[in-house]
Amino acid sequence: MERRGAERSAEPTLPELLGESPAWRSICDSLPRIAASELPVLVLGETGTGKELIARALHALSGRRGSSFVAHNCGATPDSLIESELFGHSRGAFTGAVADRAGLFDAAHAGTLFLDEIGDASALLQMKLLRVLQEGEARRVGETRLRLVDVRVVSATHRTLDEAVERATFRTDLFYRLNAVRVMLPPLRERGRDALLLADHFLQRAAERAGVEPPALGREVEEFVLHYPWPGNVRELGNACAYAVRVAGARGEVRWDDWPRPTLRIDATKAAGLHAETRALEERRLIETLERVHWNKSRAARALGLSRQGLLKKLRRYGLGPRPSEGVGLDAPEGAA
Repeated sequence: MERRGAERSAEPTLPELLGESPAWRSICDSLPRIAASELPVLVLGETGTGKELIARALHALSGRRGSSFVAHNCGATPDSLIESELFGHSRGAFTGAVADRAGLFDAAHAGTLFLDEIGDASALLQMKLLRVLQEGEARRVGETRLRLVDVRVVSATHRTLDEAVERATFRTDLFYRLNAVRVMLPPLRERGRDALLLADHFLQRAAERAGVEPPALGREVEEFVLHYPWPGNVRELGNACAYAVRVAGARGEVRWDDWPRPTLRIDATKAAGLHAETRALEERRLIETLERVHWNKSRAARALGLSRQGLLKKLRRYGLGPRPSEGVGLDAPEGAA
């Protein structure tokens, strides 16, 4: 009974683990077994695919969930501080050590230590990690007494560690210590309609923080979300949704004007083709309407169902200014021209 209950808790309880695509469900379904194994886990995937969320889920599903989950970015600590950071130090161990300090392995005792961006670890950090993982014990800087280490290690990187091993920039022995179980996360562009589920969640979360009702994705933005390749993956999608609600002020429906411009040129992709077609249709409609009302912005805005400021934004986006013969006609009051 207890085992079945643990498996039920494997259903994504973290909202960002939402998803129904086969690749994502396969990963989520495997988490209880991986968590129970107590083996070191290496989580691989592009930036923003949710590697730390998977690590936290493994901790929450394991027998170590009552102890700490400690995360550390392996590229953030200079070599001069690595031993102190990992294992701690005693008072007076070196200049500036005015008190005893616990290290990461102390803080994660009986819990989980998440080593993020392990592919960025320096040669010294790799050596120190290998030693403690091999021996199962460590010594604080300034002490002679060895301490037993009881930590489950989950590491992650967006780099290809196999290639780093071949280039001799990552230790082979450490690689095999960390790579007992490998979890490969799919990029968001391969998860189909999961992008829409995640967008709805992110919009709801942004709306809650802004104290407003969550808007829905407009049709144009929905198509874009489905077909854009998302180089920043789930993190980029979450930022875009937060921008739409909290910066652009989207209410009711997220329209294209509310959506941040994509940072990636995608002219050769389906998303770019769809977006280019939509822009061409919108630009043609703007020009036709403006010409029909003799380029009077107030009348054009009403005809298009836009506010005057909304029309001005679109005109700036498409580089549409007054016709040479019209002079100030764009700003003329209704009835002029």
